Amino acid sequence: VHDFDNRNVYVTHSSLEVLKGCKSFLGDDAPILSQGLRKCIVSSQSNNNNDTTSSSASSSASSVTLFLPEWADNVHPSEENDGEMDPWLNLGREEEFLELVSARIVVESSMV
Repeated sequence: VHDFDNRNVYVTHSSLEVLKGCKSFLGDDAPILSQGLRKCIVSSQSNNNNDTTSSSASSSASSVTLFLPEWADNVHPSEENDGEMDPWLNLGREEEFLELVSARIVVESSMV
């Protein structure tokens, strides 16, 4: 069973100020540490007007991860230090970014 209401969102930008501005959309809760990355869980509640059942409200959660790319030419070392100290931001290596945007399908031997 796949729960498509729960999504992972990755925001990568070479401007520390832009990423700091994104934090205002993530709420007041501190990020969690998951698989070595600091992520914010953002919950939303939506009403489905086409649903005729008694439970017409559904909730979904998105995991939002903010990345400051280490490989970008316009990221100054002082910005990297600020990004590393900020609990909402992650410094991202190019290899991590490529891994996140590349689709990987893992088939377990028990499923074959």
